Amino acid sequence: MEKIKLAYFGSPDFSADFLEKILLDKSLPVEIKLVVTQPDRLVGRKRILSPTPVKLVALKHGLKFLEIGNFLGQLDQLEIRNFDLALVYAYGKLIPKELLNIPKYGFWCIHPSLLPKYRGTSPMATALINGDKKTGVSIFKMDEEIDHGPIIAQENLTIDQDDKRPDLERKLTNLAFEMFRKILSDKDIGFSNFSFLEKARIESRLTKQNHNLATYTKKLTKQDGFISFENLKLKIENSSEDLYNLFRGLYPWPGLWTMIKPIQPTRLDEAKRLKITDMELVNGKLIIKKVQLEGKKEVDFETFNKAYKLYSS
Repeated sequence: MEKIKLAYFGSPDFSADFLEKILLDKSLPVEIKLVVTQPDRLVGRKRILSPTPVKLVALKHGLKFLEIGNFLGQLDQLEIRNFDLALVYAYGKLIPKELLNIPKYGFWCIHPSLLPKYRGTSPMATALINGDKKTGVSIFKMDEEIDHGPIIAQENLTIDQDDKRPDLERKLTNLAFEMFRKILSDKDIGFSNFSFLEKARIESRLTKQNHNLATYTKKLTKQDGFISFENLKLKIENSSEDLYNLFRGLYPWPGLWTMIKPIQPTRLDEAKRLKITDMELVNGKLIIKKVQLEGKKEVDFETFNKAYKLYSS
């Protein structure tokens, strides 16, 4: 069976996991000819220039890759005119509309929500923050609007009470890969000889989204995790489930954090960032388990609270 010539667009760790799954599954009729990811960026407090996880996978497997943060002036580098398919999973940049119909089967996108719900950059975080019990994966054919194109496949996933964002990233990536494998092996679609018939079969399976039901997410920022200490105490007592859901959705970055004054301040206005790194909800009661003070190592909250006397349960 002739293999599908594929270009893969992605950047973060869960997208790298998906790419690795494709590469390791030798039964898939897929040949990855090109990987496109975002350029190296400064990471962490020490601002170390670091490659994306997808780039690391490309390097590991000796794949051709391009680092594109802005397509302006770089369209000619893509060389995807003879590709069968471009697959996008959390690439992080808009694909110019002039590219979308160049590969034979166009650009397909994996989106970790039940579209048209939660279009945009943070669907997994938003589902957790909102306390949703269900989410899923949508694979759709891209058009020039964000997460707007017709659905190729869609499946549900139950969200467990203690799922944090990395848990959801892993589960939804696993689900997305199984869905992709299923599409490739679907005899009703057929990728056997890449004739017009196969392309027409795919087109006939597309389902238009109900755009009237569309909801949108936003790009997360560090400030999204901030909550004043006074408000934090109130929410622990009165809105524990909402606060826990916020923690789950924002974990591990930007995280849930507040500002506190040190035990021995040198200036009246001196305060430090305190990040809540672990908490759990037990029988409706919210328990802070671990925290990390700016510039310090993570410690259990009970030990920290003995020194700072911030909160009494």
